[in-house]
Amino acid sequence: MERMDKSTGIPSFFFFNLGCPKNIVDAQRVADRLIQTGFKEELEAEKADLIVLTTCAFIQEAERETVDEILRIGAAISEEQVFAVLGCLVSREGDKLTELFPEVDLFLPVADMEKLPERLNREGLLKSFNFKDFGCQSEAIDKKLFTPGHIAYLKIAEGCSNNCAYCLIPQIRGSLSSRKKNEILIEASGLSERGVRELVVIAQDTGVWGDDLDGEGELCDLLEDISSAVDSEWIRLMYLHPAHINIDELVRILSEGMIIPYLDIPIQHVSDRILTSMGRGYGKNYLERLFDRLRMEISNLVLRTTVMVGFPGETDEEFNELVDFLERYELDHVGTFGFSPEEGTRAYKYNGIVDSGTIISRREMISDIQMDISHARLAKRTGTIEKVLVDEIIDSSQSPADGVWGEGRFFGQTYQIDGVVFLSGKRMEPGKFVDVYIDKAEAYDLFGSVK
Repeated sequence: MERMDKSTGIPSFFFFNLGCPKNIVDAQRVADRLIQTGFKEELEAEKADLIVLTTCAFIQEAERETVDEILRIGAAISEEQVFAVLGCLVSREGDKLTELFPEVDLFLPVADMEKLPERLNREGLLKSFNFKDFGCQSEAIDKKLFTPGHIAYLKIAEGCSNNCAYCLIPQIRGSLSSRKKNEILIEASGLSERGVRELVVIAQDTGVWGDDLDGEGELCDLLEDISSAVDSEWIRLMYLHPAHINIDELVRILSEGMIIPYLDIPIQHVSDRILTSMGRGYGKNYLERLFDRLRMEISNLVLRTTVMVGFPGETDEEFNELVDFLERYELDHVGTFGFSPEEGTRAYKYNGIVDSGTIISRREMISDIQMDISHARLAKRTGTIEKVLVDEIIDSSQSPADGVWGEGRFFGQTYQIDGVVFLSGKRMEPGKFVDVYIDKAEAYDLFGSVK
């Protein structure tokens, strides 16, 4: 190829990544495979031999975003560049993508993403490059990260066996497949050794890790072992299905400081009828008992959830029931999305579709209410000193306020999901923990001075 490094014969790659942290982990593993077979990373897309797009297709909105990105990249690449599209969209739509997007050279579904080097070689897409051995991927501690070097996602399982009525994940990613504990601990330890200060434990349904394995224990056993194996100051737990929480054990490891007091528990709704129709496996009373106990027994706890509005048949009364719950429990972070009828799910055929205008107004109402709640909860931290992890330095020309030089997060903020702490005062490098006096709170962000 014209763009290949003539002096070394080494081709380069560049990734565009869409979707959730699980997608980021998948992209990292594909990049590892490329590096192991002789590629190098390029920091500018226009200079890369291989352009890779990892895709999201959870709901129609995500699929539209992915399609737009394919078209944008396809229009920008040169004839000499190879364009590969990987992941959820390919698993969902299959062969029809080949006809729709002739500008794409290679499509790979989720199950085959790590075979990218082999497929490039087999189809002769980089003819002048001699690929290295296609052996098994190692769990090397210098693995590629698409996050800042002090943050890493630790995926402990793939797939999901819940089969919620609205969700395509089981069809796209398969049923639950937990990783072996020893494999997870080796990766966690390696990430810690290379300087990762925050490990974010993720899966499609984190709480059921180990259910498909014999003798590996439960999630809290794994978290305890991870805590013992690493020097990372923060271990963050994401994506806990409410019905799959061992509350006694979770309270124990939180109380003992093995993980930070931040929990992401997507509830989706609180109406018993809607939860049953969704196939969630719990009711409103269970959620009330769960949140009551967590708030009572875990001091300084930060809670995030996700809710869905406009599920088929959702009445005004049921929506108001959800609003009342959110106002009463005052959760720190709430993500809201509207029901999307996805072909292949049970809910796709449900009657009682809620019109798009109503869905939009309900989303906006919850967003407005939650903005006030989030602001009030953050405001309680003004005048206090918070331990903050510095994430990045801000260009002074783009600073949101005079004197601000960087961004970081206290434990109650997840990277690129929640808000940030804008930093002034003493300058520090990314990856450092600093004590910050909180001067001001806005709806989702804090402002503070480094001590």
